[in-house]
Amino acid sequence: MAAGLGEQLGHDQPQNLNQELGSLAALVALYAPYCEGVNRAARLEQALDLMARGRTSGRRALRPGGGHDFEFSWSAAGSPQELSSCILRFPGLPEVSYTFSLPTYLLVLWLMDLLEAQQGSATPADLPESFWRWLLVGALPPAAAA
Repeated sequence: MAAGLGEQLGHDQPQNLNQELGSLAALVALYAPYCEGVNRAARLEQALDLMARGRTSGRRALRPGGGHDFEFSWSAAGSPQELSSCILRFPGLPEVSYTFSLPTYLLVLWLMDLLEAQQGSATPADLPESFWRWLLVGALPPAAAA
């Protein structure tokens, strides 16, 4: 299993990620070709900052109403194509958790979408539908399948 960025740099705290790798601009340049960085540069910067924190939470909306709170954590790999180890948990359903690995650029793309959905909202955001389709049925997002 690939070591996380913080582990590769000899640090236990992922918040040191951006400082240790130089500048955020270098990370943006590294991830931009994989993550719509030309069109969504500001969102990419925010997602890379969130990736360095190693965790987020939100709420999975269910129809016709309700939903499940979730906690999503990861150990990000050092480059876009390397696999990041992730854990998805549901505090209200402690018996349900998912442990998986995915290319780091997909993690960043999904964090970008989560941040976009969260913008201006007082309620916790959900991960994008493409994440849930990937997790539950193995469907790759259109950009990743190309």
